[in-house]
Amino acid sequence: MNESILLLVAANVLVLALLMLVLVFSRLHWVLRLLLVLMVSGSYWVAYQGWDRAQGWPSTNAVPEKFLLHGAVIEEPDQEKGVTGTIFIWLTDLSTYKPAEQPRAFVMPYTKQLHAAAQEALRQMRNGQLQLGTVLPDMAAKQIDGGFAGEVPTLIEFSNLPKQALPEK
Repeated sequence: MNESILLLVAANVLVLALLMLVLVFSRLHWVLRLLLVLMVSGSYWVAYQGWDRAQGWPSTNAVPEKFLLHGAVIEEPDQEKGVTGTIFIWLTDLSTYKPAEQPRAFVMPYTKQLHAAAQEALRQMRNGQLQLGTVLPDMAAKQIDGGFAGEVPTLIEFSNLPKQALPEK
């Protein structure tokens, strides 16, 4: 079990134990007790929203503008099973021109263009070329068909990571 999950569970149990002590042994007015229960319940909801990041679930947030690709998994749509198709991408954010501490997983709606680009990038990676991903401007992405209903698909361009120029001696 992940240490962060274990600590989060222990913290929630501690808060619950303290709440029970206050509710049972205090002489607070019932309105204050109700507010206390609502506040603790709200803190559980906030903590639950952070679980996906702690457990490594893929993010549905926008992909960074510039990133280093580590891998991709493509699930094609299947009409018979009712699967719309998704593309999972593991990347390191380079949009701040400094590498992020850890890679992050993202899930994106399936498009044929993104499928082709990801397949080619994976092929280049198998040949030893690191791949740099760049999110293209919104106008290009709006011209692409596909994606989830009501959602604008993201168009990503992959290129070989340029070789680092070493300074002269």
